[in-house]
Amino acid sequence: MHHNKENFQNPLFIVNPKAGKLTTEEKLNQIKYCCSNSPFDVCFPKSPTETESLSENAFKENRLVIACGGDGSVNLVANQALRYNGIMSILPLGRGNDFAKSIGLVLPKDLKKALEAPTVTKSRYLVLSFDGLKKICLTSAGVGLLSEAAFRASKIPILQGGLLYALSALTCFANLKTHHYEIKNDGKSVVYDHLVIIVAAATPFAGGGMLIAPEAGKERAKLNLLYAGKVSRLEAIGLLKKVFSGKHLNHEKVTNLHLNDIYISTKEKTFWAPLVYGDGENLGNLPVKITVGKKPLNILISR
Repeated sequence: MHHNKENFQNPLFIVNPKAGKLTTEEKLNQIKYCCSNSPFDVCFPKSPTETESLSENAFKENRLVIACGGDGSVNLVANQALRYNGIMSILPLGRGNDFAKSIGLVLPKDLKKALEAPTVTKSRYLVLSFDGLKKICLTSAGVGLLSEAAFRASKIPILQGGLLYALSALTCFANLKTHHYEIKNDGKSVVYDHLVIIVAAATPFAGGGMLIAPEAGKERAKLNLLYAGKVSRLEAIGLLKKVFSGKHLNHEKVTNLHLNDIYISTKEKTFWAPLVYGDGENLGNLPVKITVGKKPLNILISR
């Protein structure tokens, strides 16, 4: 699907002022580089709500919106892009830029190319239905170790990317706990057991560049479900090493499936067990139903 550059004149850059390590000036310089003398607007919203309303207004005017931040900021803009059938793109400036990485927007030059020769792709994402509340997730959503690592990572301000999550994951391994979960598919139980982690993925990367779901795109209409049973600490550390290269799928404790929908629940009342994380953010508490989104999410990428 090719688009005229005219459709993308004067894009709106929505910059998360708290994302990543760059100064405001450095962020602006990257934006100027991407737009090389074409007009653009920039805003620095002070809250997620403001990010949403700025995106909403821009999409209503058929403007291209460029989310400048990490997976969390991109998620906020994507929600509005879906509601108003808008087109968005990404300048990855966050601590975790897993979604951007999975669609080939890694460096400012990738966005510059996308603006010069626009191609719009329809991206996959997950829809999570909690009790009366729907959220989307662009990368992978999970419970257990994934949530605990993401939660702890959000409390370590100085680190970035894969190292951050590896460190958080090691903190979790120090007090490695399994929780009792049930996963159902089409109403039938897939597993009812103590698990250390459950991940539902739409795209391959999570945790700041870890190749957590190497086969995520294999069946476009289905989500990729991965879970691991009880492992010893030593096995867990070996497993973590493998996740960086995507070699964990053949580990005997790891199950890798492609399913239409899943429903995850737990009877445990602890703080950690029901916590659902995705795109680096806390999305809610179990139970949750997860499916692949049906509405297209339009993203401008370079060819």
